[in-house]
Amino acid sequence: MAINAIALTWPPSAVHGWGVFGANLLREVLLRGTPKPVTLFAMQPELIDAGDRPLFQPLMAEQRQIEQQVGAAQGNVTLGGVHVLHSLGNNLEEPPAAARFRGEPNVGFTFFENMVFGDDVVARNAHFQIMMAGSTWNADILRDLGFPRVGCVFQGIDPDAFAPGPRTGRFGDRFVVFSGGKLELRKGQDLVVAAFKKFQARHPDALLVTVWLNPWPEIMADMAASPHVDGPPAMDQPFPNCINDWVRAQGVPEGAHMDLSPTFNADMPALLRECDAAVFPNRCEGGTNLVAMEALATGLPCVLSANSGHLDLIGPDGGGHCYSLTRQTTVDFGPQGADYWRESDVEEIVESLEAIYQDRDGARRRGQAATAFMQDWSWRNQIGRLLTELDRLTP
Repeated sequence: MAINAIALTWPPSAVHGWGVFGANLLREVLLRGTPKPVTLFAMQPELIDAGDRPLFQPLMAEQRQIEQQVGAAQGNVTLGGVHVLHSLGNNLEEPPAAARFRGEPNVGFTFFENMVFGDDVVARNAHFQIMMAGSTWNADILRDLGFPRVGCVFQGIDPDAFAPGPRTGRFGDRFVVFSGGKLELRKGQDLVVAAFKKFQARHPDALLVTVWLNPWPEIMADMAASPHVDGPPAMDQPFPNCINDWVRAQGVPEGAHMDLSPTFNADMPALLRECDAAVFPNRCEGGTNLVAMEALATGLPCVLSANSGHLDLIGPDGGGHCYSLTRQTTVDFGPQGADYWRESDVEEIVESLEAIYQDRDGARRRGQAATAFMQDWSWRNQIGRLLTELDRLTP
């Protein structure tokens, strides 16, 4: 069945995962010429990469027209002949403003990290004729819950932008360790701090560079449950000050860390090329961790926790293109549902950083293998796979 049009129930942007996914989906279908893209919620031009703004201008104008047409409508709004993609979070929930839009068919797209589901989760989401997951791990859980039509498509990267390249020497001769992702317990920045503190004590030339901006800073409060750090960052302080102060309070010396939040996605390739290693000891990823994917594509030797969505990124060879953290144990702290998360071993993180530090040639070869591995993960390929999956699953 041909896909005539595809609509998004979230605003594209260049500053967080869902937004980046949406922006790339729109760009790819516009370049393909089919299907017709539709945005149902207003974009903020200042949060869109400058190169995309002219391309998206007609979509923004059409979105304003749609908003005027449906603004006074009561109840659900059905878009005939349109595949409507709904972004679903934990417990497969979405905001009421987005839920009122219905497609023919409705597609639930989800990246979830909390395994606490209501007993009615399948019945409550029966209006989704198709469920699409961002990782094999999420897709398997959806099938186990009883959803009949489940597809799986990973996020993508721009292989032209995220590619190896020369350094500018921005950080001098320091050994630079990168960590990215919004700061929260699930993403394991407390593990990064604990491991880096030990590593830096051995190697004073080490510098931890982070991009830990969290657009929802209240989420950072769950770091209070961590046994590896002393409390969360101050939520009433601006970024990056709150991050820098927090890392310093954990005992990382002055001059050994800097947070560069906010850094737009378009500026990430240049930053990653200045680094020697990246660390992602995430306790759980419903998708495949966009920041880690981009670091791998840039040829950066990456340390990845072997759990949840990261398993797709590590691949069937067990991580020949990365440093896989295999000592995974259950998490006995944190929010409800965290017992499905997995805890990486701080000493194994330190050992992985030490291996990169001591064997630069071996780390470089592994980085080259990572770049080669990621060539198949371009946004063009992944959006193509999404359209193929939707076509296959459309009843």
